[in-house]
Amino acid sequence: TAENINSILIVDDSINIRHYLASTLEKVGYQVEQAKDGREAVDKLFGGLSVKAVICDIEMPRLDGYGVLEEVKGKPEFQSLPIIMLTSRSNEKHRKLAFNLGASAYFSKPYNEQELLSTISQLMEVC
Repeated sequence: TAENINSILIVDDSINIRHYLASTLEKVGYQVEQAKDGREAVDKLFGGLSVKAVICDIEMPRLDGYGVLEEVKGKPEFQSLPIIMLTSRSNEKHRKLAFNLGASAYFSKPYNEQELLSTISQLMEVC
């Protein structure tokens, strides 16, 4: 549907980070959905929420970012959905694990906003 053409799901247990990211994305014309942890994100996606990309934290209660990747990428219909990890973990092994589980991009906080936005638009053009 047309209204979902630019929608992005932000998954983070920090309301401040969600609000900040949402305002950044809305300023450049994206529609934003939010989930406060991985479980809520997976429930929304599997429940029919249609988005073009997901920005996901790793460290969250109930279901972490790796769990989100495993569950979402485990379903064929989400194979092409870009999932961008945005996390305070900058360690190479965390990055590798995320990519092995199907992440499309990986940003460590503090991240470069322009870089994040250009990555999102590139990934969304592909899908």
